[in-house]
Amino acid sequence: MFNAVPCFLLSFSEDGKIIRINAEARLKLGIEQLDIAGSQFELLLTVGSRIFFQTHFYPLIKMQGSAREIFLTFKTANGGSIPVLLNVDVIHSGEISEFFCAGMIISNRNRFEKELLEAKRVAEETLAENAELNAVKNSLLQHQKELELQFRTLKSLKEQQQEIFKIITHDLQEPLRKTVFTGNFLLEEHLGAQSDTADKLRKIIGYNTEMREMLLTLQRYEELDNKNPVHKSIQLEAVIQQAIRQLNSDDGSIMITYPSLSPVFYADKDLLIRFFVELFRNSINNRDPQRDRLEIKISIIETKKNVFVESYNKYQYEKFVKLTYTDNGQGFLTDSSLVFQILQKSAHFNKINIGMAFCRRIVEKHMGSIVAKSVKGNGVGYTIFFPQQ
Repeated sequence: MFNAVPCFLLSFSEDGKIIRINAEARLKLGIEQLDIAGSQFELLLTVGSRIFFQTHFYPLIKMQGSAREIFLTFKTANGGSIPVLLNVDVIHSGEISEFFCAGMIISNRNRFEKELLEAKRVAEETLAENAELNAVKNSLLQHQKELELQFRTLKSLKEQQQEIFKIITHDLQEPLRKTVFTGNFLLEEHLGAQSDTADKLRKIIGYNTEMREMLLTLQRYEELDNKNPVHKSIQLEAVIQQAIRQLNSDDGSIMITYPSLSPVFYADKDLLIRFFVELFRNSINNRDPQRDRLEIKISIIETKKNVFVESYNKYQYEKFVKLTYTDNGQGFLTDSSLVFQILQKSAHFNKINIGMAFCRRIVEKHMGSIVAKSVKGNGVGYTIFFPQQ
């Protein structure tokens, strides 16, 4: 343990001869290969510290039996110097006295103290010379108070927004559910299957069902703010199959093709299923009435992509999976830059499209990206990137 301690440990006799010195002291002084037992302790010191040792240090420990935080400078074998702070205790064993020294190198401490003193001096000069500093500090405090007020206002607005979302997504669900139920009851019990009234009821039921689904999507969209994706290994074909089942569409005029074998990537399975449900529903709602069959094609490849999308002249390429989704529908009825907005406004119409906005939020939650391209009348295409973990 004597040699394992990472500080100076040594002892000398009453006549100043070294009894023992530990490995750390030998290493730092460059004398690890020398046998210096029996040599004079003061020979390890620089000239100035040797004088201090003879005139102050040695008489002090002889008189008091101990000393604390005594500064001495040791000389090294190659001519250098090491400042050391020493604590000393004298142990008496009969008529023999042994002086035990424990020291810590303080070269860094001296440098740090000088830097701190210099920094303090510069700070004091800056404070003295900057008459405007107090005014700036007061102005900053005032801005902080204004920011605090704005934060409180934003918090209040967000809470109000959440309450409005609850009213829209929860309280409106029940009357819509009852309307659908009543419509189905009237359709089954009181009206003929081919009557004009039955057709109108079917339309009412369809409108209300569509509105209920829109409200559910809006609810999921709002809940995404507080959801952290749970990344698990994903097989694309399994996710697509489950999305098709959730879509609950038995229309034989829809053909969805996708790879049976695909690379495994990591994503939140539930969110990815919702993502494809909304894509499928959007394709169905915008299918081309001139075509007998809606064809949807999905492909996936592994690739590398620059993660700095918005930062200019910065590059770091990482692994991604690239999903390509195309259909043969009627294409966009609006500008492609508006596809992922909830309210799509153009010169010709206003359309609420929560589903595609929901899709973009899901991709962004995964730190991915999605872009859309289309030629009116020739279908739509989406390119989606999900980062590989």
